[in-house]
Amino acid sequence: MGIRFPRLRTLVLFVATSMLATLGVTVLATPASAGRIGSCASLRSFTLVFQTGGDDLRGNSEVIPFLRTTSGDVELQHFWGGFANNSSNSRTVTFINPNWAVNSCSVTGVRLRMISHPEWYEGPDNWNMDGFSLYGYASTGSYRYHMSASGAPLKRFTNTDQWWSMLG
Repeated sequence: MGIRFPRLRTLVLFVATSMLATLGVTVLATPASAGRIGSCASLRSFTLVFQTGGDDLRGNSEVIPFLRTTSGDVELQHFWGGFANNSSNSRTVTFINPNWAVNSCSVTGVRLRMISHPEWYEGPDNWNMDGFSLYGYASTGSYRYHMSASGAPLKRFTNTDQWWSMLG
């Protein structure tokens, strides 16, 4: 007959359960990822993917993306909304100057600005962005950079709170 250690067994079970619970919370609480894919590459174009929550982005609202780099922010092409509630939308953009490129190793993040252009019959737009992904491509078309984040909402854009940024 073996010796029983009920307190030790309870302690081990408690520690193991605590560690698993902590790991689960850590995984769930990490909504962002970012970084280059492979070796450094010259990025020329980007696909931006937006998950819209319960408040849409109107068609007359403009989104201005900026790529953050070690040498400053670089403006990408602007695009217009028309993102329905609870939908996923993507836009492929390049730099304002199509001859520009940026090294994937110098990317430090992204900034977005929403500008509302309301019609006479409506007020300024608000928009719930629940998810964001950026995919960077080299001139060869190879996928070389990725960043993403999610939340509910990740960002609520309003006329007085127009900016969102993410380090990566």
